[in-house]
Amino acid sequence: MAEPVTLAPFRRPLVGRRFRLEPDTGSPARLKVIRLADREPVGTATIEELSPNTLLISSLCIDAEHRGYGAGSEAAELLLAAAAGVYEKIRTWAPPNLGLAVYFWVRMGLSPLHGEGPEGGLWFERRR
Repeated sequence: MAEPVTLAPFRRPLVGRRFRLEPDTGSPARLKVIRLADREPVGTATIEELSPNTLLISSLCIDAEHRGYGAGSEAAELLLAAAAGVYEKIRTWAPPNLGLAVYFWVRMGLSPLHGEGPEGGLWFERRR
């Protein structure tokens, strides 16, 4: 019997220049952001499949002491690249009190959507 396709691109580590994303053994929807230089975990990402053609990045959080070194940008690039060949739409959101998150997702190539997102924030989407 064939294995389900759900979150297939994220079952193996995704390796970038300085960071990697690897599946959390406790939850297939949670990925650890690991610094390659010393194998130190620096954050997490949580994803879910909203439909067979839509991936939601429900959170991307880099630990406060590791921010400002490119971990979030590289993690987002890895997520987006892995999802691009499988999903037609990639969605995420920015909380209403974090303007920097709005700038971040726009810089990552996602566009804001009309209407209120989770917790009063903004939805963002990228289509193939």
